[in-house]
Amino acid sequence: MTRRGKAKFSVIISLSACLAAGQIALAADKPTNENSLAIGGAAAVISSYTGGSVGTENTEAETETEAAEASARTVPVQNQSLVIAGAASQLPGTAAAQPESQNTAAETTGEPAATAAEMQPTEAETVPETQAEPEQTEEQLRQAAVDKYENLGLADAGNSYINVREEAGTDGKIIGKLLNNYACEILETVEKDDGYWYRIRSGSIEGYVHADYILTGDTAREQGMAAAEIRATVLTETLNVRTEPSTDSSIWTQISNSEQYDVVQALDGWYEIELDSSNGYIIQDSSLVEVGYTLSTAIPFSPEEIAEQEQQSLRSQIVSYAMQFLGNRYVWGGESLTNGVDCSGFTMKVYEHFGIYMSHYTGSQAQEGTKISLSDLKKGDLVFYAKNGTINHVAMYIGDGQVIHARSPKRGITITDLYYRTPVRAVTFLDD
Repeated sequence: MTRRGKAKFSVIISLSACLAAGQIALAADKPTNENSLAIGGAAAVISSYTGGSVGTENTEAETETEAAEASARTVPVQNQSLVIAGAASQLPGTAAAQPESQNTAAETTGEPAATAAEMQPTEAETVPETQAEPEQTEEQLRQAAVDKYENLGLADAGNSYINVREEAGTDGKIIGKLLNNYACEILETVEKDDGYWYRIRSGSIEGYVHADYILTGDTAREQGMAAAEIRATVLTETLNVRTEPSTDSSIWTQISNSEQYDVVQALDGWYEIELDSSNGYIIQDSSLVEVGYTLSTAIPFSPEEIAEQEQQSLRSQIVSYAMQFLGNRYVWGGESLTNGVDCSGFTMKVYEHFGIYMSHYTGSQAQEGTKISLSDLKKGDLVFYAKNGTINHVAMYIGDGQVIHARSPKRGITITDLYYRTPVRAVTFLDD
């Protein structure tokens, strides 16, 4: 069975109240089927792309842009000392502590995500002071994330994924996916002709997975300790992300309560979070954001039935092909769907498989397609996200309010909610 190594780092977090309140697990999730985790067929397709390809001459332009962003990033949590303030119910300087104040509204608009041009602060913002609480060790906090599960199961999927099915057996409808080291609560064991299946609960998904690809017992708990990540869960509808840890800095996007976000470090009144290939800052307020160690959970997803694929529209074929690479690596500047791509490399290579060519640069892709409104999105259309008004990330819409994209080095190719951050543009390359 595959194990995903985790680099150890020193983390000191004061989260007594957060842990007491419990964490909200990340809704995220791949084998292409329960009995085979290989994606060799996709590798064969990609092998034909050695050498140059149409529309890749702008790779260097994107490389320069992303390199500039990468150089500005703070070194990840690894090898740092991370101190996170406890989530006391009433901290000095928060709205809870000063109800009579007219200027204590926190770093949130409370409105649906807006475009970059509309993202201006509408209320005064206050950075809450933090309050010292008894410290817990990193090991204790990781243990707490694991202890939330009475009968922990951990996906052993390597670079692929495990299908979660509505019923036990490979004929059951797929309702979700578990990526490697994603966690679930094992509810019961069911014996079928092809072996044992577990009925599980993972995030919002309850269904069945093949037991051959689930770690259990001490092995799962030990690996779960290593797999736990420090993430921020947004508790309000939308939350401003700023370019610097200050209310005087500009708002470059907004994030939603549909996702969790990797925390790089805690500063004085702020959290630095990872957003795709660059970082931003969110206010440190326990009424707006909860931070702590957590294990990832299943990604809700229901593909079209295999029997219908021959009759699928081009849009559905594009999405089905893109889904084959779920769980694969993010590599900055990469152009291999099996060995690693960045966000624009992912969309470029998926479309190239269907004879549609575009540049390896997010800004160019946003202009090469035909602009459409977000309300008119269809499967296979591209969605763009911006930093300070400049497009810096692209994803592919797959239907049901979700996108697939090469998100970041830590997350790889994954599925998220369309509004995991504020989309600023959508385009189509398809006529229907």
